[in-house]
Amino acid sequence: MQNKTDSTVIAFLLAFQDLKTSLSKQEKQKLKEVAKQLNTQPKAWENYTKKLLLEMIAANSELDRSFQYYKTRLDNIKQLPSNLLPNEAETNKLNALGRTAMTKGFKPKTEASGYESQINNVVIVVGSSEAPEETVKNISFLEKVKEFLQ
Repeated sequence: MQNKTDSTVIAFLLAFQDLKTSLSKQEKQKLKEVAKQLNTQPKAWENYTKKLLLEMIAANSELDRSFQYYKTRLDNIKQLPSNLLPNEAETNKLNALGRTAMTKGFKPKTEASGYESQINNVVIVVGSSEAPEETVKNISFLEKVKEFLQ
């Protein structure tokens, strides 16, 4: 089974995992805002949250370069096999890891069911953590996606 996804979020997670430097305080704040918006208003993705995430990415040249690489590759394939996307168990494991580092204790309000919800929950956990650069390194499904894109 294949899933059509908005490649922006997955490209961001892939690029963020590859990032060699830490995010600035302002970038971390913007990422927290993205996580908060995905948590409280997931339907605002197209009208507000996506723009906020893209602004944060564009402000960091290293992140933007990697993001553009992954975004292009993802856009060229259009669909990812469902076995490459996070399942509920992976999201729950990451959520447990992220909770120990969270500063505000965000917990996804929606049940993690569909692939889109799973990916949103991953961004919520990463963006809400005190050390998002470390949290994103614990996302195992991204390695499978990277291999698929090669």
